[in-house]
Amino acid sequence: RGPLQSQHLVDQNSGSGASTPRSGRDSHVAETYGECAVCFDPLCAQRTAVLTQEHGRGMRKERTRSCAHFFHLACANELRVHHAKCPICRAPFNGVLPVPSPGEDPDGWFAAVDVDGDGRLSPSEVLEALRAQIRCDWHAIERQLPKLWRRWDVNGDGYVEKNELVSRGGLIEYVTKHFPKREHRERPPPPSIARAPNEWFEYWDEDGSGELEKEEVVRALVKTFGLGADMPSLRNIRQIVDAVWCVFDPDGSGAVDRREFLMRDGLADTIVASAGAWRT
Repeated sequence: RGPLQSQHLVDQNSGSGASTPRSGRDSHVAETYGECAVCFDPLCAQRTAVLTQEHGRGMRKERTRSCAHFFHLACANELRVHHAKCPICRAPFNGVLPVPSPGEDPDGWFAAVDVDGDGRLSPSEVLEALRAQIRCDWHAIERQLPKLWRRWDVNGDGYVEKNELVSRGGLIEYVTKHFPKREHRERPPPPSIARAPNEWFEYWDEDGSGELEKEEVVRALVKTFGLGADMPSLRNIRQIVDAVWCVFDPDGSGAVDRREFLMRDGLADTIVASAGAWRT
């Protein structure tokens, strides 16, 4: 086995030992947009880290991956102090491992991103690492990866090894060259949740489902109030949503619709009343 092993898999039904890439409403909103699930800023904008479990003592001490997710290093350290569970899959952890650059430390990088520590990466492990660390169009890569995989998976076993990833002409060099990150058109600033809650709901209902999931609401508030770098405020706004959510989501579906959001004393009014100094 390699230096890291995974104990908690995101997709328990996956045979690859890694999380299966998901899209749409089946995924956490941070995964959908390639963001850190704590601050909701792009993952590749800062140094990243993974969550680990440390076992044993002294020479027998072992470090294993807790799950397949990546976070900003500062946000991972924040989680370790205040939560000790992955906010995406709820796997417990007690350590944080910074992930080096594949160009500067390919051995350390591979050991960190190899979720199950078997010395090879599955397509889902590769995609998670690319989304977290490489400035590339990972949406396009996700679509094209099944067709491109055999270019590096020469024996057809469904996995690639370190040299096939980081060597000259390897997978990372290829996707960086052929799938550069697309520059997205800047959206206008979000409407005020206090003065225009209906427009605010529509602005953040980006998939047009007519509902906002709990993490979509947290993300929308973080971005509306510009709280990404303010850890105490991030904790506060999440606590506010956690405290009132069950009132407006009595069936536990994880989402609220427009009526539940906009009705008198609904979720919008409650958040505005609780948000205090952040209200706009």
